[in-house]
This record gives sequence, structure tokens and C-alpha cells, in this order.
Amino acid sequence: MNMLVRPDYAHKVQLFDFNRGDRVEYKHAVYRWMSTTNTGYWFQRVDDDLPPEFFTYQAVSQAINSDRDPMGYLPCRRSHPSNDNVSESELLSNLKPAQQQEVLEKHEWCVRFLRDEAADDLLSRSEAKLSDYLSKTQARLQKESDDRHKAAGKTHRTAPQLPAAPSPRSLRRWVQKFEEGNFDPIALLNKSNAKYRREYFTPDELEHINKHVWMYASKDRPPIKELHAKLRQAVDTANQQRRQKNIEFGATVLKDLRVPDIDTFTSRIHKLPRSHTALGRHGKDHATTRYSAIMEGVDAVRPLERVEIDECLVDLQTLLIQAEEWEKLSQKERDVVARVRLYVTAAKDVATKCLVGLRIHHTAPNAASAISALEMVMRDKTYLANSIGCETPWDMDGIPGEIAVDSATWLASKELRIATNDVGGCLFQPKAGDAGARGTLERWFRTLNRQALLFFTGRTWGSTDEKGDQDAEKEASLVFHKAAELLTRFVVDVFHNTPHAGLNGETPREAWHRLRKFYKPTPPLSPRLRRSVFGIKVSRKVSRSGIRVLGIQYTSSKLQALFRASDEDVEVRLDRFDLGAISVRHPEGWLTVPASHEEFAGMSLWKWLAFNQRLNLTNRKNAEVPLEIARRTKEWLRDQAQIAQAEAELGSSILTERDIIRFEKNVAYQVDFVDCKRTEQQAQIEEADISSLIKQWDMHGIQQSAENAQTQKAVAKTPPAPASGSLLDPDFNL
Repeated sequence: MNMLVRPDYAHKVQLFDFNRGDRVEYKHAVYRWMSTTNTGYWFQRVDDDLPPEFFTYQAVSQAINSDRDPMGYLPCRRSHPSNDNVSESELLSNLKPAQQQEVLEKHEWCVRFLRDEAADDLLSRSEAKLSDYLSKTQARLQKESDDRHKAAGKTHRTAPQLPAAPSPRSLRRWVQKFEEGNFDPIALLNKSNAKYRREYFTPDELEHINKHVWMYASKDRPPIKELHAKLRQAVDTANQQRRQKNIEFGATVLKDLRVPDIDTFTSRIHKLPRSHTALGRHGKDHATTRYSAIMEGVDAVRPLERVEIDECLVDLQTLLIQAEEWEKLSQKERDVVARVRLYVTAAKDVATKCLVGLRIHHTAPNAASAISALEMVMRDKTYLANSIGCETPWDMDGIPGEIAVDSATWLASKELRIATNDVGGCLFQPKAGDAGARGTLERWFRTLNRQALLFFTGRTWGSTDEKGDQDAEKEASLVFHKAAELLTRFVVDVFHNTPHAGLNGETPREAWHRLRKFYKPTPPLSPRLRRSVFGIKVSRKVSRSGIRVLGIQYTSSKLQALFRASDEDVEVRLDRFDLGAISVRHPEGWLTVPASHEEFAGMSLWKWLAFNQRLNLTNRKNAEVPLEIARRTKEWLRDQAQIAQAEAELGSSILTERDIIRFEKNVAYQVDFVDCKRTEQQAQIEEADISSLIKQWDMHGIQQSAENAQTQKAVAKTPPAPASGSLLDPDFNL
């Protein structure tokens, strides 16, 4: 699915919702959203002081859906709601691994303490209370870790030792930074190189100032002027006592205390955590309702306000039995199918009950599959639906506000938390045993168990004559992809158009379009941000000519400056749907490096591999392709249904750096496009069939899945019953 190739329906005028601090990136410039009018939007460039520019609704829609250099959305950084010039370095994904780990560990302690503080009225932030809390919490966490280690069948000698708990002072400082940073984890970053301004007031003066500042968060709700007057009176009384002591000493030992002016005093009050101020002035109920960091569970009312991600296991063998295909397979084919598993990672919108993400894969769930499902939430999936013959579009996409997951290791991974934070959302992980906090998607899996299998009953994968004489692995590949296709069609055509009891008889698709009229969506993510967050990570060395990935040369002036400064390998992020540019990790942030030829813009990874196969460029040292042949081949590939299905990633494994290295064996070392006219004999390039390449893609994942499976071969002549705990078990519950 090529995100830069959009269908005609996407060119209609679309109204978008912007919030304070949101920005857009257009034609290598970043604009800050100012306001929305009846006819368009006002944007202000963040790198100069020019007057704001006006964009009509139609102009913004056309810019976002442009095939070349589209306008992209940059969500506001929640840690700096009033800062309009937040740099790319504020992303968690741009931090070093050690810094990411440090921030996430601090974040876990802050969230844990805020949750416990909200539940226990006796817990305070005093030194004694925090010291007792930290010791008990650390002991409980260590015991839970030891119990999990013992339950896994391991000995106490290999039991991991958890990191030491922070000191009470450190935890208090972390929580204060976390609250002041509007509960964004990036606020916990230790900026050791920053030059902090020295405190102006003395400790004796701060004792009086802070006392009266914190008095603002009380049920009496005193005005600031009254507090400032009380502060002045308290300081005057203290100065009289200090002067009396100076008379007794016979010298000026104690200096008079200073009183800050009303503006400085007001500024310090405004730095109080908003949640603490609301709690003190308006009570616990008001603070809990307004500040959702406590996460008491507010019902979702708008699309993508809350998205749940979870996964389940589908037994491919049972699907074949339901489709009346099992008896048509040979014993060798049954053995292969019995070793292949079908995993479903789904993302569901709670407000509309729509499935906004669905990855069907044959590898076990991991952090990459969860991140891939999250990426799918923010991508228009109508191209995928069209490629498999769906009758209704899958046009449900946008930026999620809250991502709810369970306690699985891959769903609670550092990678998923970083990706969620960088796209402007927050990750919610309920405590173990609280099924009501994440039961929406689990109930959908039970719906899939009851209804989807009925959709399979009586459906066949072709006759015995159509299969012909082929290997068992090839048959397993065909069956696997067909099962993934039918599961996806069930979601798009059946589930989304079936009346839902939780919506009072309204279908999920109708609910989505109804709520979209009241709550406008945010624009699509910037391609640069999408690539840096969700791109495939590879490691490359910068040379004089730039960086080469998959035979494509990328270069820019900043990249050459990086080459002259260091000879170390750099981290590269590659967007599999657009090879026109890559992102390179730079000390100043992610650096966008375009390809040497604009013909790569909008070309997906699968089209590029098929391009090389079609023109017989495999294993060539250097290949020169005339532009007219390149454009003709690109047009031909655009109409190939096999390529469209490959781009849909239907039932395929999650691509990693190992796959990129494997793919590079099927492309030329370096491909160059030339415009000079040549003779007919020189310009003629032999074209080959791409079907062998398609089979290689299918076969590799299926063989790898079968080899890595831990289950034994199915040798019984009669098919076994569904495995306990699988999706097909009537009592299945994750």
C-alpha cells in the first residue's frame, strides 16, 4: 500500500482539527497553526517573523494529498504546550538508548507514585512517607520479579536484580518535573549540559516564599494579592526579629530578608502543578475528572480518543476444516500447515467499535508487530481493501489520543512507548487483573470466534486441478494468504457494516461517519515524522557519494558534512512505502536525505524489487536504465495485482533489517537513471517475469515460520481438536 498514491476519493475537501501548539510541514518549511476560520486556516512560519499566511480548506486538502512533497502534520509536544519552536530533539526516539531507558524508568516510578497517591489519602510527599513508600514498593516489585522468574522454571541463581529505588528527594523532584511537564515523559530527561540559572533568593527567603506559594492551593482559595500581602507581613516580622538579634550581637550579622514583587510571586504560583492546584482548591473529584493522568477511565466519545491494541492466535488448521479444505490436502501438506500459525494483532477504536488496525502475521507477536499495528492506525487503508476486493472502503485513520494495551512484554516494550509518545499520544497499561479496563478488544476477539468462522464455512481455495503439482510449502503459502485475505474482508465488509449492540444497533461504519461530523480529524502525519518513528532501521556507513540502501544512492550537503566529521556507522530509517528519501540520525535530530533521482519518489519497496526483477538488474555491479524504460516499467508495475497485494502486507511478516539485507541480494549494486538518448539496441533491456520474485516473498516467511514453530508435526490422520487458549476455544480469554 503506497501512502503517496491516493485514490480519487481522497481529493475531496477535508476539514481538519488543530490544537494549540500543532504544526504542519510543507515545502521544507514548518508552520505553526494560529486559528481556524469559516474558510480556512491561518499559519505562521516558525523560522521568521513574517505575517501569518492564510490557507483555504481546499488548498490544505490538496497539499496533504499531493503526490510530491505533501503537507504533513506535526503534533504538539505536550511537555511544551506554549513553546512554538520545539525541535525534533524533543522526541524520545531521538534520544540515545541509555537516555531512553533512564527516562522510561523515571516515568514508571512517577506513574506508579501518582496512582498510589490518588488511592491512598495517607500517602504524602514528605521525607518519611516517601522513604517508607519506596522501601515497601521496591520489596514488592522484587518479589513479583522473583515469582515470575520462578514460575518460568528458572533457578534463583539467575534471578535478575531490579535497579535500586530512587531516593525520596529524587522521586519528589521527578514527580514535580512530570507534573510541570504536563505528564510528558520527555520532561524527565536529565539535561546535564544545560546551564541552570542560580537561585536569586536565599534559603531563608525561600522558606517564607514557598510557604505562601503553596498556600494558594488550599480550600480557602485566597487571591494572589492577599497572599503577597501576607508574605510581606511575615517577612517584616522576621526582619524585626533579625534586627533585634543584630543589636544583641553588636554587629550586622543577619541581613534583612527581601520580598519578591507581585509579578515574581505570581510567576512562582503559576509554576505549581496544575493538578495539585486543582486538588487543593476544588477537591479530589474535580482534579480526577479534569486531569486524566490518574486514569480513572473516562468513556470515549470521539473517534480515536482511545484505541486498544491486543493480539490472539488463530489455528490455520481449524480454518481449513471450517472451509472444507482439509480433506483435499496431502499428508505432507497437512504436516506443513500444522506447523504454521496465524496471529492477529488488532487495534480497535473504543468510541465507534471500528477496527482501525489489523496485522495478520505468521511470526509470534513482538514489539515490531505492535508498532506496525499502531502505524496502520494512522494510515488510510482503502488501498489495502481495494487490493483484496472489498466492497466498502477502509478509510478510518488518524492520530490516536490514548493507546491501551495489556501487560504482554511486547505491548509494554520500550519501543512501543517511544513510538506512541512521539506521535502525540499516551500509552495506558492497566494493572494486572483489571480486565474491565481493557475488555473492549478482548470481547471483539470472542466476536471473531463466533462470527468470522461462519464466514469461512463452505469457502474453498480452489479445486485440486487448480492447485496442480506443487510443493507443500507453496500450498501452505497460498492457504495462509487466502486466510488472511478472508479475515480482513470479514472485518471491512462484514463487521464494520453489522449493527453493534454497544452502539444501540448502529453499525461501526455509521458511527464513525456520524462522529466525524462533530469531531474533525487531525491531518496525516508528516512523512518525515512517520519515517523517523516507524521506518525500518538499518545501519550504514557514509561515503563520499552518500549512503546506499537497496542499490539506491542518497546524498545531501548535510550528509557530506557528517561524512567529513566522522567515519562511524550511522542509523538510517527507511520507509517501505516511499523510497524517495531516508532519515539519518544526526546530532541535531533526524536528517532527511533525498534519493539522487526523483524517480524513486513514491516508489514502494515491493515495486522497487519487482522493478529490478523485471529489468534483469539482479546482481549487476552498476546498472544504467534509460528514463523512458524506467517510467514505462513503473506504469506497468502500478497495474499488477500481485504487487498491490504485496504492498498490502496481507499476512506477511514484519520487515526488519535482516529482510533489507536479504532483499539487497536481489537488486543491482547501484542503479542510475540516464536521460541521454541511445540507439535502439543500447536502450533495449530484456524484461523478465516477476512471478518468481512473488513466490520468493511468500515462501521465505512461511518456511521461516514453519522452522521456528515449537509445536511437533501433526502425524495423526484425523485432525486434532483446537488448542486450549486459542481463538477457537469457546472459553478463550486473553
